[in-house]
Amino acid sequence: MDENFFKELAKNVNDGPTPYINLAQMKAEIVEERHVRLLLPLTELHRNHVGIAYAGSEFVLAEIAGGTLFMATYGTDEFVPILKSVESKYLKPGTKDLVVELSLTEDEAAEKIAPVRERGRGDYFLDVPVFDVDGEQVALMSFNYYALPAQR
Repeated sequence: MDENFFKELAKNVNDGPTPYINLAQMKAEIVEERHVRLLLPLTELHRNHVGIAYAGSEFVLAEIAGGTLFMATYGTDEFVPILKSVESKYLKPGTKDLVVELSLTEDEAAEKIAPVRERGRGDYFLDVPVFDVDGEQVALMSFNYYALPAQR
């Protein structure tokens, strides 16, 4: 994977193939091999009826960060991640811009994908903590992505 690949992944965070995701206006601060950091500005669009971060916005940030990490780790030629299930834990109200930063070591990445490669498809688990810009954790999303073979 080259620098252009990571630039394209970063671009897709807010200008990609899914119009709903583009509306969120997330910012890809870091997209590099096995490491992503996405920011979600807590604009009016992302505030609920009592003025705190909408649960769906926190979910979207976490889900896109996890999918972006998957592609920044394994590329897009072998597998494509889709969401199979999620457990959401909202820990405290988000009142500021939100951040997700994820990384995997080379060994962690190899261990996570090994069962998928063995079967040619399969479950891929990832815990995604959501923080505000001051470093306070506001949510934890436990995702079960399903890695499908990429169509060539």
